Amino acid sequence: MQGGAGVGRAVVVGVVAWMLAMSACGGELAPDVKAGRRAQGAIATLRMRLRQRLQAALAEGGPSAAVSVCATEAPMLRDVVERDTGVRLGRASLRRRNPEPSAPPWVADWIAAQGERPVAGVTGLVETHAGAVRVLEPIGVEPVCVMCHGARPGDSLPAEAVTMDPAVAAALGQHYPADAATGYAVGDLRGAFWAEADY
Repeated sequence: MQGGAGVGRAVVVGVVAWMLAMSACGGELAPDVKAGRRAQGAIATLRMRLRQRLQAALAEGGPSAAVSVCATEAPMLRDVVERDTGVRLGRASLRRRNPEPSAPPWVADWIAAQGERPVAGVTGLVETHAGAVRVLEPIGVEPVCVMCHGARPGDSLPAEAVTMDPAVAAALGQHYPADAATGYAVGDLRGAFWAEADY
């Protein structure tokens, strides 16, 4: 799951300012502005569809069901949005749950530069490069996220850390044998949504 409403607003404000600066006054939008809108729209669509599907799974079967959705349906949701929009996109993190697909180098560089830190104050990225617009939006850890991204049973973490249910830990082990995307606390930076749209 993703969070950081303030971060999201800052990203939107930055993107709107960029689009206004890049567009011609009163005329047809420039190709890079159109591409930027497509990239931002693709991220928004993927974010919304993932959130809706995970909320439904949580309501129907709890956190273990949500783990199954992430493992089996999230990649398909991404593929559908890519196909429908013509935008390359995904999610990335320093602590990866899925070994594949890996993020493009520009995303990996941004993630590495941020490091392990709170999401507060983290801004996204909008830039043009080699005929494409790149958009990146931070993912912050919300309270619901720690059910599957919190501490594993037996981890030595601060007393306030949320420890996931053993059944969830078992489901993660089944679907993600090399899972590293745990040990987060509410308010941490967990990674980013990224998108590239050609123009």
